[in-house]
Amino acid sequence: MNLSKLVMDKKGLFIIICVLVLGVMMLMGNNSGIKTGVKSENTSEININRELEKILSSVEGAGRVKVLINYNQSGEKILAYDMESNINEKESGKENNSKSEVVYDGNKMPVILKEYMPKVEGVIIVAQGGNIDNVKKQLIAGTVALLGIDEHKIEVLKMK
Repeated sequence: MNLSKLVMDKKGLFIIICVLVLGVMMLMGNNSGIKTGVKSENTSEININRELEKILSSVEGAGRVKVLINYNQSGEKILAYDMESNINEKESGKENNSKSEVVYDGNKMPVILKEYMPKVEGVIIVAQGGNIDNVKKQLIAGTVALLGIDEHKIEVLKMK
């Protein structure tokens, strides 16, 4: 795949810009309920599927598009904790008592220190124009730009 040719093409550049803007919007506005250690499809995963379908279906010649993203693991949020520790010295030795509480903001929402998105393992794109080489290349390029995965993890198929 020649990325420089795609960037020089006005349609290709438009698609790349749209995908990048979409990715930034998703990163900035992601307040979905990802739960630590829970392996279920969450709101952000569903939104990524829908948005990817929407943007890829706007590629000329793609037609209707369906996307399936396979995730290796669920996302995770690292919450802020208020730690309190007391060390008491007794005859039998030192005793450590500690407790922690989740820190909440003014809206009674937990303060999130760090958020990890689920790891994408592979993507299947089924498109009406999935058998056209140029369309296939553009669908793969858009998916690579949005999800940051290798091309070989993306398969484009023709819709029946």
